[in-house]
Amino acid sequence: MTPEEIRTARETLGLMQAQLAAVMGLRGAAAVSEWEKGKRTPDGRSIRLLRAYLDGYRPSDWPLQPQPPTAPTSPS
Repeated sequence: MTPEEIRTARETLGLMQAQLAAVMGLRGAAAVSEWEKGKRTPDGRSIRLLRAYLDGYRPSDWPLQPQPPTAPTSPS
């Protein structure tokens, strides 16, 4: 996968770099950042796992998507 494909995959999954790093068992967001900048290349297992996530696989520790903020209510 190219750096752009990795970034697009992460964005498609709706994850921040730290969240993707956590579900992939990486040392932190810096590892994903290095992939996306082309400074490092993910190994074959990481690529297969990322593709499985894109195909719909979700492990039990998958991050919950944050709820959109609600507008404050004014007192009645």
